[in-house]
Amino acid sequence: MKKILITGALGQDGIILSKKLKNKFNILGLSNNLNKKKIEGVNYIVNNLSSKKKILRIFEKFKPDIVFHLASKNNPYTKRKKESFLINYKFNYDCSKNLIDAIIEKKINCKFIFAGSSLMFGNMKKKVNEKDVFKSDDYYAKYKIDVYKYLNTLKKHNFFQSTTAILFNHDSIYRGKKFLIPKLITASSKKNYKYLKKIFEHNISGDFSHADDICDGLYKLALKKKMVSKIILSSNKRSFINDIIIKLNKKFKSQKFDRSKKNQNKKFLGSNSLARKFIQYQPKKDIFDAVNEFNKKYKN
Repeated sequence: MKKILITGALGQDGIILSKKLKNKFNILGLSNNLNKKKIEGVNYIVNNLSSKKKILRIFEKFKPDIVFHLASKNNPYTKRKKESFLINYKFNYDCSKNLIDAIIEKKINCKFIFAGSSLMFGNMKKKVNEKDVFKSDDYYAKYKIDVYKYLNTLKKHNFFQSTTAILFNHDSIYRGKKFLIPKLITASSKKNYKYLKKIFEHNISGDFSHADDICDGLYKLALKKKMVSKIILSSNKRSFINDIIIKLNKKFKSQKFDRSKKNQNKKFLGSNSLARKFIQYQPKKDIFDAVNEFNKKYKN
């Protein structure tokens, strides 16, 4: 049975991936906090990747065929502005480099799939694809960009293949409460009109997916013999946050919001044409399915 190592194994994507993979692969999950509910059939180790020596010891015992690097220190956008750029950038980059360098040092023959972010494109004004240049001042995006660049310098190591999967916004019932969709659901259930009105006025729209689809894409990437340096996983369509707010307020029978808005805060979309060709990527759900699942969770 092939072996898979997942960093950030108890985060949203780590949980969903583990559930999809556990019956076909031997999975070792790394997490900096094992107090969360674990997935049966997955082995876990506490490790935040800040110590290369600890990573080397893990690789001495567990030589993975595939590594999913999902772990990172991340905060909602509003809080990232207030944090120190250098401290957070350096922590994320150094942890990623520790993991990559340990694989190289131990000469582990594996596929390495790195979770990138749509933030790597900065504030683009059009639909983006893999040919577009990465350019961002956001510390979280810059760390992703620099890890991607570092991975590309390692192509000379034939035993080490890597892909940076550029992930657009995606949600599920495993999404942390600090992110937008869970916050909207909490605000609607508690009739927090002040917060809902604030978000509604922003009139945000963008590329939002269900996390199940994104993780299906990651799974399919792992099964490919050939690797590409980068690939976008996205919905390829525009969704409106205000539609979600209206839907939630109908459910919770709270204040009505007027859908008609002249100005729209449009975020760029991601083209998933390469993913459709390369891994037959076909999203089966959307962000509204994730909202419905959240609602059932609240009901229970």
